[in-house]
Amino acid sequence: MIEHIAPEIWNKSLSSYQIFDVRTPSEWQDGIISDVKCVALFDDMGLLNGNFIEEFKAKYQEDGKTLAFICRSGHRSEIAASMVLDELEIRGVNLEGGVLAYEKELIK
Repeated sequence: MIEHIAPEIWNKSLSSYQIFDVRTPSEWQDGIISDVKCVALFDDMGLLNGNFIEEFKAKYQEDGKTLAFICRSGHRSEIAASMVLDELEIRGVNLEGGVLAYEKELIK
């Protein structure tokens, strides 16, 4: 089961997470949170990235931080966290609400 972290919690402690942004390459052009690693779960056509796990493994570093996934609204990041847990047995959390929640919290 994937843990979901509410934006009012994760947004205050971003430095404690190793964050993977799983949005599409075109979405990254809208802006990226500092210090995140980008690995697209789907391409711009909506097709699953068949190399997602390999690309994730190439960028993942066990550094004591909580592994976290983010997308635009939280759905794809939940899928990514599930895939990593199933394939690699590495537990990650879903940053609930995604980039939209991050931006909303910045406005507060």
